[in-house]
Amino acid sequence: MAFIKKFLSTKASGFYFALASLLFGLLALIVYTARGGNSYSPVSTAAVVILVFAVLTNVVVLIKDFGLLAYVPYILYVVTLGVWLNSEMLYLSNVMTAIDNNALDPAWICMVVFLVLAIAAGFAATIMKISKPKNKVETVVEEK
Repeated sequence: MAFIKKFLSTKASGFYFALASLLFGLLALIVYTARGGNSYSPVSTAAVVILVFAVLTNVVVLIKDFGLLAYVPYILYVVTLGVWLNSEMLYLSNVMTAIDNNALDPAWICMVVFLVLAIAAGFAATIMKISKPKNKVETVVEEK
C-alpha cells in the first residue's frame, strides 16, 4: 500500500486523464474486435494493430512518464480513427444511401464514442502534466 501511495504521490492530474484514455482505448479495442465485420465493414487489421500500440504506449506512459512520450498514445488514437474510418467508408456509404435498409449498429456507435473519448482524454493528458516535477515530489514526501 505504501508503494501505491508513493507512486500516486508523484503523479499529477494528467495521469488520471491518461488512465481514462487507456480505459476508453481498451473498450474501443474490445468492442471493435468483438463486433467483427461483414462484407461492407471488414475488421481492419491496420486499425487493430495501431490501436494495440496506442494502448501499450498508454500503459508505458502511465508507468513511466518520459515527457514527450505522453503524446504518442494520443497521436496513435487519432491515426486509428483515421484508418478505421477509411476502412468503414463502404459501410457508411451503404448506410447513408439506405439501399438495402442497413443502419448503424450499436457496436459501431460505441466504437466511435469510445475512440473519440480516448482521443479527448489523451489530448487532456498531453496538455496536463502526467508526473509532478521532481522538486515538488521531494518536498511532499519529506513533509510527511
